[in-house]
Amino acid sequence: MNPRTQDSPQGQTASIKRKRTSRACDYCRSHRIRCERDGAYDSTCIHCKTYGLVCASVAPAPRSHRTRVALHARFSAEEVESQGLEPGYAGPTSVFHMIGNVVHASPSEDIRSYDETYDIFRKALSSSDNLPSEGVLYGRYVSANGGWQAQNASALLKLDVLSEQLSSIAGKETVLDDLLLTCITKILPVFPVVTVSECVGRDKPSDVLWLYYTMKDYDSTPHSPLPKIVRLVHYGLASMSRSVPTPIRQSIIRAVREELDASLQLSKQTSLSTVQLLITLFFSLEMHEDDPTENRSLLWQRTGLGIRGALDMGLHRSVSNSMIPCGQLHRRRRVWGSCVIADRWLALQYGQPLTIDLDYCDAPLPFWWPDHVPDLDDVTAIPILHKVAPSFRFLSELTSLSILLGRAYSLSSSRMHLAKSQDLMFYNLQNDIEAWKSQIPAVWNYSPLLEIPAMENLLQLFLVATEYTFLKPFFPQNVSGLPAHINFRPAHGSIDRLVERAINSLFWLSSEEGTFYLDVWSMTAYPAFLCMMVVATDIVQRTDVIIASASLAGLEAIRSWSEVEGPGGKWVNREQLLEAVKLLKIAEVL
Repeated sequence: MNPRTQDSPQGQTASIKRKRTSRACDYCRSHRIRCERDGAYDSTCIHCKTYGLVCASVAPAPRSHRTRVALHARFSAEEVESQGLEPGYAGPTSVFHMIGNVVHASPSEDIRSYDETYDIFRKALSSSDNLPSEGVLYGRYVSANGGWQAQNASALLKLDVLSEQLSSIAGKETVLDDLLLTCITKILPVFPVVTVSECVGRDKPSDVLWLYYTMKDYDSTPHSPLPKIVRLVHYGLASMSRSVPTPIRQSIIRAVREELDASLQLSKQTSLSTVQLLITLFFSLEMHEDDPTENRSLLWQRTGLGIRGALDMGLHRSVSNSMIPCGQLHRRRRVWGSCVIADRWLALQYGQPLTIDLDYCDAPLPFWWPDHVPDLDDVTAIPILHKVAPSFRFLSELTSLSILLGRAYSLSSSRMHLAKSQDLMFYNLQNDIEAWKSQIPAVWNYSPLLEIPAMENLLQLFLVATEYTFLKPFFPQNVSGLPAHINFRPAHGSIDRLVERAINSLFWLSSEEGTFYLDVWSMTAYPAFLCMMVVATDIVQRTDVIIASASLAGLEAIRSWSEVEGPGGKWVNREQLLEAVKLLKIAEVL
């Protein structure tokens, strides 16, 4: 028998161990004294009773500067699961699809058994005229390696440490909140590969959100939240603005890069959230690296990886609404539209081949309205029935413009393309561009309370790049180099209107609103350069004051943009663009 349990005066009355106090009183906490109580929690502690002090527990808990594991283990199980896995896609020449068409050779029961074994869905894609769909969707095996769980824990730790660092730098604890507000009011609305609803998640929104949004519909929010690294990237995008202090920008970008380098295993998981993250990174070239060669390479590779992941999930195909819920269908369309935008503009900027062949794609353009809104034949009834604004109209129009850009790029970007072009292709593209311009709205709302005038100016800037790419072979100084078989000439006044649009865009880029988007959205830099090309070369014989003023405004906008510093100082790729603009000899225009 254990001697400790024998009957004895000591053993009969077991001593009561001191229980850990759940909340120290204010005096003990401030003096770092062990706070003990004889009785209930609401009684006076021993120390205060001994010295006759007032024992109260009303002061707020001090901020802890220790990285405690328990603090970062508070995300729920659904966060670990992240977005889950979208079905995979196999096209009409795949084994999965072709074996289903050999009904005469195999009984239908065998095909059905095969489909059930390998989780194949043959009627998942939309088809017209009651014809069999071309291609199938198939289920995926769930990876058990816990990759997202490790990544979420790492990103949560990074966010907490980063918050403490930025608070000490800026002298206030709301730095990340301010950056998030910038992101959800200025950045996510213009490129909603991740929407504001997805960014906020299923947590209770902050009060400031209701200054810009009238409602938060949980049907527009995925049931499982995005990985925490996406929030970190959103902070990084907002920090690219020159209004953010340099030390804060440097700290955030370093944190983003470290987390990206540590999270490359995410590419092994083909999920919609993975694609969203990779395409979000397309928004900022400088987010990837300081070295101009490495950041271009990383941007190109990561964007390509995101596009490949989208193709792998069949985002480029029109999926039946009987297969996937309405909200998820609209989400897929949004992400695919973002992929098309990224592909077209990166190809133009770097002179690379287009990755996406739209001849193999039948996915509709992004849905104008929030994800939870069902498709209706009468779209005019949607804002009345659901009290919403066409949040994704800008994304849809930018996707359409990017498709037109891809056609212009394939027609006239090189002598090789011109040699294969035909007059009818040019006429069709010219008509389609004019049709696109004619239906652009005058007012842009992301929500009933949030109007974003910058959307109109951004579209005009991107239109300059599209029309410049299309019309360049027909500029007066280039016409002599056209192949003999091309008789097409642009409509009268097309080049003059291009010049006017370039002038207006340069003035806008020099405004406070324009400089913000030039800072944060890398896709605006190349069109800005083309605007300078338009006004600084002899496309039209103009030497008036407006041309001179626009040239100086554009030069100053690009110069101030190149002065913004990252972790390694000024970005070399920005200085390269500035030097290229200087070679245009702006002074000679004056």
